[in-house]
Amino acid sequence: MAALYREFTLKSPGIWPTVLAFIKANAAACADKGSPLRIIVTAEERRRTTEQNAFYFGPVLRDIEEQAWIDGQQFKRATWHEYFADMFAPKVEIALPDGRLFTRRKSTSEFSVGEFSEYVAKVQAHAANEFGVAFDGVQ
Repeated sequence: MAALYREFTLKSPGIWPTVLAFIKANAAACADKGSPLRIIVTAEERRRTTEQNAFYFGPVLRDIEEQAWIDGQQFKRATWHEYFADMFAPKVEIALPDGRLFTRRKSTSEFSVGEFSEYVAKVQAHAANEFGVAFDGVQ
């Protein structure tokens, strides 16, 4: 059986009774089993912005596509995106309905604003250092 896990987004007071009911329904049983509930409270972080996305899939990947050569060959933006996502995106584990665990890379569409900023910086640094790419407007 999978570990107990549940997330709630507190967008309005209407969700609070559901949160409390979940805690009441599970806290005692988990504590009795020696695995007490752990409650983490954090501010929800926004997903990457459309501006960030447009910058990455526009100028960043365009400059890499146009300037990077490997063994006399150039690659399309989609290929570069997969290359960098495989290299820099964190891996996430997903429990499948049959109980198996599946590991995949986290999609960049799931990144927060901060995660996507770090990701784009890593892509640009790698492309500049490894392939000599010069980015427009980047010193």
